Amino acid sequence: MRYIARIEILTAQLPFRFSFGHALAARRASDNVYVGVTLNDGSQGWGEGVPRDYVTGETAESAVDAIRLDLGQAILGQEFPDVESVPAMLLSAVPSSSARGAAWCAVELAALDACGKSFGCSVRRWLGPDRTRDITYDLVFPFADAKTMTAVGALGRALGFRRVKVKVGADLERDVRAVRLLRRLLGPRTDIRVDANCGWTSSEALAAIEQLRPFDISCVEQPVPADDIEGLQTVTAATPETIMVDESLRTLDDAEALIEARACDAFNIRVSKCGGLLTSVRIAHMAEEAGLDRIVGAQVGESGLLSAAGRHLAAAIAPRYVEGSAGSLLLKEDLTRERVLPGWGGHARPSDAPGLGVTVKEAVLRRLGTTQAVLESAAVRSGV
Repeated sequence: MRYIARIEILTAQLPFRFSFGHALAARRASDNVYVGVTLNDGSQGWGEGVPRDYVTGETAESAVDAIRLDLGQAILGQEFPDVESVPAMLLSAVPSSSARGAAWCAVELAALDACGKSFGCSVRRWLGPDRTRDITYDLVFPFADAKTMTAVGALGRALGFRRVKVKVGADLERDVRAVRLLRRLLGPRTDIRVDANCGWTSSEALAAIEQLRPFDISCVEQPVPADDIEGLQTVTAATPETIMVDESLRTLDDAEALIEARACDAFNIRVSKCGGLLTSVRIAHMAEEAGLDRIVGAQVGESGLLSAAGRHLAAAIAPRYVEGSAGSLLLKEDLTRERVLPGWGGHARPSDAPGLGVTVKEAVLRRLGTTQAVLESAAVRSGV
């Protein structure tokens, strides 16, 4: 009988090569949480969560406390007799309606990684059959001046990217200039969407979208604050462009409420924000049943661990857009030995290696990070 024998909790700050900004924040590094899970057969897995207090209310410190005092304790010592019993063991650990967020994401990914290695299977075994093997990533533009936008846009065009997202919401005149510049630079065939990160009221959103419409934007992400469901309804009903939610969507309950309110056309599902792969794939199925588009998003500052998880999710749900896998393009030092960067045109394929399919560079993680706690099962403590 396999069981979870040991859990290690770490925090680490991952420095960026450049500042990345949007309407809610700008940063030059990311404070992330890492969990190592060891089974009684010696199999070890790693998971990552990226807490964002303005999205899920979490900080690195609160996530560590949640894992140390609650979430880690919930799975420590849990037994699973066979490969098929792994999801049930994890899903029963905490209530499905709770806001699991980055803390649970780190725990769940580590457990799935360890179990996948123990049973010799990819984590996708627990997500359902592959819906696609060819995953196409998009290029995301932060707030930047015209010179930087031009340089990044030219690079993206040279690398074959045909779908881009640009951050807006702080200054409408700047936003219009930025989108106009990208459309001129990237040409008429490139899919351009915008992300306001809660930056507008509903009336401001409608006015902004009208000014951006001449540049053929396809989608507007999170135009209003996360809790403004009425504002989302107003904007969604009044615009032909796809209205996508991100910060409004964190839990299964959020997904159900948004669908019932007809408050959007698409869900941006980020593995860390939504509390791991198992909940993320359930949210994706809810969206598909409701006729909504699905987008696999990413956390700015995630390492190859979360990028690998996002790629597995994308393979399982075949989303309209995929973000992330910036790896060493953004991070001064990534944490996985495997290169997560997509190839020409943003194309990539999911790994079929056991677990998450990536190998953590533990020496780098421990150099950048700090161990916060170690939990051991009663059997390990007693030497059984």
